[in-house]
Amino acid sequence: MNTDASHAHVEQGKRSLDQRVESAVEAVQQRVAESVGPAAEQAQSFAERQKTLGAEQIGGVARAVHSAAREFEGQMPVVAKSVHDAAARLEGAAASLRDQSPGELISGLNRFAREQPAVFFGAAILAGFAASRFFKSTAETSSGA
Repeated sequence: MNTDASHAHVEQGKRSLDQRVESAVEAVQQRVAESVGPAAEQAQSFAERQKTLGAEQIGGVARAVHSAAREFEGQMPVVAKSVHDAAARLEGAAASLRDQSPGELISGLNRFAREQPAVFFGAAILAGFAASRFFKSTAETSSGA
């Protein structure tokens, strides 16, 4: 009988330990959720701002390309049409960027990278080159060079 009481005491201690571990895990999950929530909201807000800024910049480039195409219309109408078509694609990209969530954009980018890896890699190189030129010119402008 003493063995049964000892066994019952061990079982009760085990259940108590399980409950304490479960409570500790829930407390940690709660703290993680509380700390990750604001960071996720900030990241989402930052992504939305960058997405909007990117769409505005692409739209500005499209307007500039349309303006350049108008310069060619009298002398080279075929070239002007091609340039207008390119500007229209840029406007479409800007609209797509404005209309999609950051998650949808990332998903589409991943899909494109899988379907067209060479084009994606080339575009990434061009984007990196353009960004480095932009940052270099910004640094030169801000330093007074």
